[in-house]
Amino acid sequence: MITTPPPPFAAMRSLSGDIVVFYVGTEPRMTREQALQFADQIRDLALEGA
Repeated sequence: MITTPPPPFAAMRSLSGDIVVFYVGTEPRMTREQALQFADQIRDLALEGA
């Protein structure tokens, strides 16, 4: 089984409702899988506020 490390960025919603992105990794580059995972995280946050 191939495991992908978590994306080097994390997103969350602020108290005012904005989406805030934090850099949490050691390398700002993402693999294709990490980029897709991060895009899903951003999409989910955006849909919560819709």
